[in-house]
Amino acid sequence: MKTIINIAYRFMPYKITLILLFGIILQVSAQSNPERFRVGITAALDNNLSSESFAFTEHTGYGADYNKTNYRVGLNVEYDLKKKITLNTAVYYSNKDFTGTYYCAVCEFLVLPQPQTIELRFIEVPATLRYYVLPEQWKPYVEIGVNNLFALKKGVVNDAYKEETIDNSYTLGLKLGGGIEYEINPRFAIRLLADYNKGLTKLIDKSGFKMDYWGIGIGVLTRL
Repeated sequence: MKTIINIAYRFMPYKITLILLFGIILQVSAQSNPERFRVGITAALDNNLSSESFAFTEHTGYGADYNKTNYRVGLNVEYDLKKKITLNTAVYYSNKDFTGTYYCAVCEFLVLPQPQTIELRFIEVPATLRYYVLPEQWKPYVEIGVNNLFALKKGVVNDAYKEETIDNSYTLGLKLGGGIEYEINPRFAIRLLADYNKGLTKLIDKSGFKMDYWGIGIGVLTRL
């Protein structure tokens, strides 16, 4: 419980700002143009493309093996700007765990470090523009924007029971994507998607580690 409280406290400024901004936009726009909004749920499986060296310093870090099942799940909102163009945002819980083997170039180990699960979790808040190529019942689309990633914890415990710390709890990525949507009726739709996140800022300064991944997913949407 204490850990949960500490995490919530550390990220409270980000959460308050995002919630207030998102709420104001949603409330003002929905009151005047509720039919231009769609809300939905999206889930995706991700493949981590980040560096194979998760280094904290010049001499210490993890050799990364991205063999874990990574995923995102959360709520998304779409606002119609024009007939084929929409503004999109979402709030996702994101799991980017991996298998890491601790290394230290200046240490002497009595027992060699064994592979272990490294927990890397985020709250992701993307903001994109989406273009629907064909505004028909089947709607292929492309999108571009940014992805804000907020790390849920900065500490990582290694095999020697020493906590290492990532430098930045916030990192920014470029988001590119596309997919196809099927309109079940004027109110409901289902969507298949694929997207790519290219890290623009560093999670760890010393090694320049950034979050790169691609994913495929499915979502359902309803018009307000």
